[in-house]
This record gives sequence, C-alpha cells and structure tokens, in this order.
Amino acid sequence: MSTFEVLASEIVTAILVKYPQTPARQCIVARHQHIESVLVASRIRYPDMPMEMIATIGFLETHLGCARGEGGNWGAPISPQQRHIAGTPMQAAVALWRSYEVCHDWEGAARRFRTGLCAHTPIGDRYGRLAMNVSYNIRMQVLANREYETRVCIHQP
Repeated sequence: MSTFEVLASEIVTAILVKYPQTPARQCIVARHQHIESVLVASRIRYPDMPMEMIATIGFLETHLGCARGEGGNWGAPISPQQRHIAGTPMQAAVALWRSYEVCHDWEGAARRFRTGLCAHTPIGDRYGRLAMNVSYNIRMQVLANREYETRVCIHQP
C-alpha cells in the first residue's frame, strides 16, 4: 500500500460512502467531529498507526461508538483486568497499538484485539482478514473520493 497522508474527515466520509447501509449512519454523521478528533488524537499518539486501521476496528466493534449500549466505546475494555467495563475510544487505540507491538503486523494486531491472541484461531483469522479488508476499502474509497473531487473541480465551469 502506498504511503499518503489521510485526513480524519476523509476516513469518516469514506466509511459513509463505502458502507451507506450501516445502521449507525445518522449517529456517525452527527458525531463526525468527535470521531475525527479521536482519529487525530490516535495519529498524534501513535504516528505509525494508520488512522484507517483504528477507524476500522472502531467501526467493526461498535460502529465508531454508535452501537446501542456502548456509550461511545470503540470496543476496548477499560483495562485487560477489567474486560467487561467499556473504555474510551482512545483505549481502543492503545490496545490496538499494543497488539501491533506484540504481533508485528496489522492483521495480527486485529486478531489480538478481538481474541487476545496473535496466534491463528478460526474467529481471530476471520476478524483479522475482515479488518484488513475494511481498512483497505476505506483507503481505496479515500482515493476514489479524491479523484472524484478533482474531476468535479476541473470540469465545473
């Protein structure tokens, strides 16, 4: 995958365009500034973590905090010792980064985020592949949106 700077707003837009039937659409639109601020904060804290990766995990786990009963959480508990107490979106970024440090690749990090293991398991493997696919789709949608904006700007009188 080529390296290019992705803006948090582009990621949120890409998710809404690529997954228009998400049941959390209205909530994501309403909370887009908060979601974008979490993505930016994760980029600042972990500059080597692609923003689309934490966005993917947040989207898969809780629709970026919009799933009912999640209270804005992005899928990570408050701590490994308190697995059933929801944490903040930033705790999801911390957990994903730690998983990357342990597993050494993003698919393994997604697997560990979901199952607690870098090792291959049926559930972990499916989730890891899904996370990589969604992350790739978000990135490709960002590129498509940029190309569309360029064409519209060039061809409009």
